[in-house]
Amino acid sequence: MPKTRHEYDQESLRRRLEVLRLPVAPLRHAGYLSPDRTDRQWERTPETVGVGPDNRAVAVWASREHPERRLITVHDGGRQPVRSVQLDGCVQPWFVQPLPGDRILLARSRNRDGANAEVWTCDGRREHQGDLGDAIGHLLTTPSGAIWAGYFDEAMAGSGPQTHGLARFTADLEPDWLYPQRPAMPEIFDCYALNLADETAWTCAYTQFHLVSVTGDTPTDHGPAPYRSAHALLTDGTTGAFIRGYGPEYDLVTPFQIDAATVTPAGEPTRLVLPDGMEVRGARTFCRGHELHVIIGTSWYRTDLGLLSQR
Repeated sequence: MPKTRHEYDQESLRRRLEVLRLPVAPLRHAGYLSPDRTDRQWERTPETVGVGPDNRAVAVWASREHPERRLITVHDGGRQPVRSVQLDGCVQPWFVQPLPGDRILLARSRNRDGANAEVWTCDGRREHQGDLGDAIGHLLTTPSGAIWAGYFDEAMAGSGPQTHGLARFTADLEPDWLYPQRPAMPEIFDCYALNLADETAWTCAYTQFHLVSVTGDTPTDHGPAPYRSAHALLTDGTTGAFIRGYGPEYDLVTPFQIDAATVTPAGEPTRLVLPDGMEVRGARTFCRGHELHVIIGTSWYRTDLGLLSQR
């Protein structure tokens, strides 16, 4: 007999109370994101944000005066952006990532008109426009300029690279590698978590939730994850942590270890919190190897596997 709504809510409440009793793993404040403080034409909250392979944050700011104008800023934790560039006539982005040569990748999550991504040069010229597929849930770039896209479940209703669940593109937006379909590897129906460690991609995907890495063109199935439904993951190649889960487990951190052919728990779970102990809400998270970045509004927070393992 299926559970009633009341029973489901009570079960979620019990689980939330269990999670609240776990030790906490506080983030550290890494800086604030803002456009040039003397230029008032830009909105004060970024339209979207990202983190590059150099662990610098990137932000997109909409103009208050010109609907098709954007400012891109790059941040290293200082009071002012490291660099910025103004773009006119760019796509309204959900994702922003850096590319070699101080170029910028902008992309929409959805694609219904044949193109949803653009590459812009450091002097504000559109260099490439292309299709990265529909229903993008994660978008990250590597130091060499490879573009990795992980897709959510609505991609399965379409055609093209998104139906593979995970794809790699060149810096000029051409498909370069597609995740192999079953039975060769675990199915990716929804790419819940994506991590880039240099040129290696790591993912843990619905429905089977296996930890999978891709180095070059070779994917490796490391086995079933000891925690299902994580929405982010950190790893240094031998240890790691699954971060965030369903419902009452939205701030849960579950450490793991990668053995020869299995992934096993490695230590007690913790709960991710802000530096002052408050809950992490309304955040965008980015995983770069063993580094976790959390951006809420204009506030940028960080932690890493070393700090999480000290709990």
